[in-house]
Amino acid sequence: MPTLHINLRKIEQNTRLVTGLLKPHGVRLVGVTKACQGNELVAEAMLAGGAAALADARPTSVDNLRRFFPGAALELMRPVAGMKKLSAAADIYFVSTQTQATAIMRLCPPRPVRFCLMVDTGDGREGVPLPLVRKEAGRIASLDGAELVGLVTNAACARPAAPLAEAVAAFARAAAVAGGQLAGTGGPSSSGRPLLSAGGSGLLALLLDDAGGRGASGSEAGATPLGPVNELRCGEAILLGRVPSGNGGRFLPGAHRDAFVIEAPVLEAFEKEGGMRVLIGLGVQDVGLSRMIPAQAGIYVGKITSDYLIVHCQGTEKESLGTGAAVCFIPTYYSLLAAMASPFIEKRFS
Repeated sequence: MPTLHINLRKIEQNTRLVTGLLKPHGVRLVGVTKACQGNELVAEAMLAGGAAALADARPTSVDNLRRFFPGAALELMRPVAGMKKLSAAADIYFVSTQTQATAIMRLCPPRPVRFCLMVDTGDGREGVPLPLVRKEAGRIASLDGAELVGLVTNAACARPAAPLAEAVAAFARAAAVAGGQLAGTGGPSSSGRPLLSAGGSGLLALLLDDAGGRGASGSEAGATPLGPVNELRCGEAILLGRVPSGNGGRFLPGAHRDAFVIEAPVLEAFEKEGGMRVLIGLGVQDVGLSRMIPAQAGIYVGKITSDYLIVHCQGTEKESLGTGAAVCFIPTYYSLLAAMASPFIEKRFS
């Protein structure tokens, strides 16, 4: 049976690294747990590393986080639809329309319900278009029992090649347009200013480029590449030490890249078509179709089917990969998500 090894100490250290990168810019870090299904041990490592809050896209995952962390700030990042009941586990709900906000208020127990309006700043995925920000913000703010505490956006997720700086500039315009309709939270700062939350890990590229070219605080006094953003939601940088981007991404300097390692057994190994072909007990129903990175030299990933992964071996590695041997892989974000969800992979925490 394949095993996913999860090193909580490395997750904590990666979280601390990202927190330190954001702090000089006045930005708090939210640890995103959706790749791990809201796992409480992973969440605990994020909080220990300095994450100010936790976020997930699934109500059941937020419910799990609330059970283990009754005092933590929690955000539900995706609107709900088709549900007959919704717990009040989240502190803030992300919505893009008044209709979504109304649906959540009907499902939640009576209380003031806090919302952030999702704004599309060029990613083309979720969020209200920029010309409609003022109108939709006013509609949500006008709901009895609702508090519109801020704006949120995603950058370069559905469109990885979308320019990050342009997304930040568009978000700044949205914040200026929404203006006084945002109530503020009292959370990100003592001033209770509105929450301006951006995601995801790809936005760290702006800080890395800025630090490398002009210094951590920008070329002008008080300047920051993140503009008005006071919260950044990160998952991939914390979990995998990776900053995704349109050109394939890069690793975060100093971060652990192997907090998650998938170990799978060799089922057979034969010389075929002029090379060693090793059949691994790992398939699409375990890790999906996304790429994985071999953790051993001389191993190259080939075709994957529903139950098997074929790898090609070179050099001395092929001598040690007989039946029953183990091969290790570093998952990428989507293969990690699939592995955490698969009932056919054992999870071991250390």
